[in-house]
Amino acid sequence: MTDTENGGAPAGRVTMKDIAARLGVSINTVHKAISGKPGVSDAVRERILAMASELGYRRNEGASNLSRKDVRAVVCLPSPQREGSYFYAYLWEGCERYVRESRDSGLAFERMEFGLGEYARSLEGVLGRLEAGEAIGGLLAYAPSSAEERGLLARIADAGCKVVLVDGDCAQTGRVGASISDYRAAGELMAEQTLNLLACEKDPCVLLLSGEASTDSHRLVAQAFREGVATGLPSARIVELPGAHARTLELEIALETALGCEGAQLACSVSAVGTEVLAETLAARGDARVRAIGNDLFPGSAGALRSGVLTNLVYKDPVGMAYRAAAMLGDCLLWGKVPEKPVLMGSVQLVFRSNLAQYCAAAGVEERPAAARVARR
Repeated sequence: MTDTENGGAPAGRVTMKDIAARLGVSINTVHKAISGKPGVSDAVRERILAMASELGYRRNEGASNLSRKDVRAVVCLPSPQREGSYFYAYLWEGCERYVRESRDSGLAFERMEFGLGEYARSLEGVLGRLEAGEAIGGLLAYAPSSAEERGLLARIADAGCKVVLVDGDCAQTGRVGASISDYRAAGELMAEQTLNLLACEKDPCVLLLSGEASTDSHRLVAQAFREGVATGLPSARIVELPGAHARTLELEIALETALGCEGAQLACSVSAVGTEVLAETLAARGDARVRAIGNDLFPGSAGALRSGVLTNLVYKDPVGMAYRAAAMLGDCLLWGKVPEKPVLMGSVQLVFRSNLAQYCAAAGVEERPAAARVARR
């Protein structure tokens, strides 16, 4: 029993979840209204505050976010440290924004970071806890890139844990849904700007840092880029340089070699790590003849764009992507809500120096100059 016999305040401490349930609104809406944040109309805010007063709700600013939750969810994403600071740190930021907004919601979020090559081991740990009887209601997980990871996620879902994927999708895992960026649009956008930049070149050549083929976001961006360039500028030659997190040194060497012998006028990267390698290499060479388009916004790429080392950035909004994934999982665990469309697709934007500041402000990115490649080693 949660209600008193006269329909007054629920027994025990009143939470935002109780207020949301009474009014049929989301917990985030209640939080915004009570905390005075924007995004709620005056009429809705008045209804929420009136109900909070009626139920005897009292904010507890000092209480721990995790100590009084009743549904546990694990967030399992790559570490935001070292090379993870280019992209994964912003996935974590999106999750943390949702956690802050869903305070008093009845959810407890547990952070689980994994390093390069350790994803399967982390998933095994979650599965082992479930099989031992631990109550884990949901898992927000990075999209799998191997058969082993797909199999482990499927077993976690079969154990009754609601799974939501971010930065890629795999329906075979039994996931509730996934939050991704429009990777095809990202590749097409990069291709369109490539056509603009190479329109006057007699022998157009592009170096494409194509990332890892096993990673959806890399493969799909690269594929759409190739198709767009082949259609719009058939004479263009594309020299591919694969590699990402586990092969950065090889990528640096291959890029340096290609810049010296291929005669390219433009270099493009589909990944954040490739963008960092590209920006550092071009900054170290001090050669302004090769223009460059990167993917993803982080301090180094923002600084490289500001200084002219990069011409543009394709922004896939990892903060918003992860926030939507966390909200999807929260709605599923709290309200049993299954999304009508299991895959939420975010938009992508082309960033120029002229609009860089607004994107940095939205993502919480601080600009810094691109460092020389040798300094990062």
